[in-house]
Amino acid sequence: MTFINNIIEKIIEIGPVIIIPSILLVFGLIASRKPLSVLKNSTFIFIGLVGLSILLSLFINFFEPLINTILTNSSKEFEIIDIGWLVSEKVILNSPINLQIIIAIIALNIFMLLFRLTRTINIDLWNYWIFLLVGSIVFTITGIAWIGILIAAIVAAISLVLADIYAIYISSYFGIKGVSNPQAQVISWAPISHFINFIFNKIPFIKKIHFFYEEIQQKLGYFSEPMIVGFILGFAIGLITKYKNFYLNINQNLIYALTSGLKLSIIMILMPRVVRLLIKSLNTIINDIRSFINKRITKREIYIGLNSIFFSGYPSVIGLSVIIIPLSVYIATLLPGNTVLPSADLIMIPFILVWAIAPSRGDIFRSFISAMIIIPILIWLTGDMGTLFTNYFTKYNFEIVEGYKGISSIGSSSNLIFWILFQLVKPIFSIFT
Repeated sequence: MTFINNIIEKIIEIGPVIIIPSILLVFGLIASRKPLSVLKNSTFIFIGLVGLSILLSLFINFFEPLINTILTNSSKEFEIIDIGWLVSEKVILNSPINLQIIIAIIALNIFMLLFRLTRTINIDLWNYWIFLLVGSIVFTITGIAWIGILIAAIVAAISLVLADIYAIYISSYFGIKGVSNPQAQVISWAPISHFINFIFNKIPFIKKIHFFYEEIQQKLGYFSEPMIVGFILGFAIGLITKYKNFYLNINQNLIYALTSGLKLSIIMILMPRVVRLLIKSLNTIINDIRSFINKRITKREIYIGLNSIFFSGYPSVIGLSVIIIPLSVYIATLLPGNTVLPSADLIMIPFILVWAIAPSRGDIFRSFISAMIIIPILIWLTGDMGTLFTNYFTKYNFEIVEGYKGISSIGSSSNLIFWILFQLVKPIFSIFT
């Protein structure tokens, strides 16, 4: 089993930026008679994902001074710190049932395809980590392998069904046909946004309120350019960051705000260009794969399951993220019962906001309301799961950050499907603890 865990560790180290283009390359070569075209498009997808990953990292780091200002001016004391991916990696790489879970998930996907229970082929192998984490947590609590494998398979099955249901929004809003998003920790939030839109459509006056991102761009004209929007938002964020002592050193703080505007402007100029390169190449390969499947295997529409990173760089997603990322930290300082400080995994927020925006087809008003409901729930879940992580995984020699009593991860805790299942079976688990 150490050998299998070493392989999983290498896959984790490689990351989705290399794994996804590689898998698409293999699929593309099988499906197309134009190997050079497939190689070119796979290379562009790789370049696009690298560029998008770098820009997303710069984008999240941009908010660090503002977040520090929010925390400095808050009296809230946090007991749990969000340490990000490390908490999941440590658990997964110490699990003895990884191979069984992977075999079970792949077999489940094939079974569901054959019996028409799903249309999605989940090729996002890197994000299998969420299923490995689920199974590992359950196994650690119960000590029974089959229960861990079963719960992981249930989470995977629900993710595939949700991916099918919401694939239409990827096609209609993001313009990518034949793609779904079976990423449990992301797609699990789509029903909440969908329900909010359903409720709004039933309220007489509210249902007529629409602020579509694309329409606002057309009306504003030049002022809707990413360069201008980025500069204005960045400048405002710079002012807010320095608001407390602004008048003590006006010139220096004004230069800081202008620099902030320039930084965000550059990010928002580059992001759409990288996305266009990425999506153009992705569409070409996906169309080849779909055509091959329709001619050689089945006429039934099949979706290729991909990571939400492909959609996270869209202007509407980034525009909403500019507001929601610092607001998430501010909400954490006010939220009753919250014990966790969002930190290392704030990069998950644009991925989750994909499913605040897509069901409303870019309606900023509805997307914002959805986000304002999703984020507090996400923070509560992260705190609740933090208690579990701290209690059950200290045997893996986690070092608790000084000043905190526990650890958690937004990325690991944002799997709403698992959290609900865990609450349902918790009375059974108590037998084993």
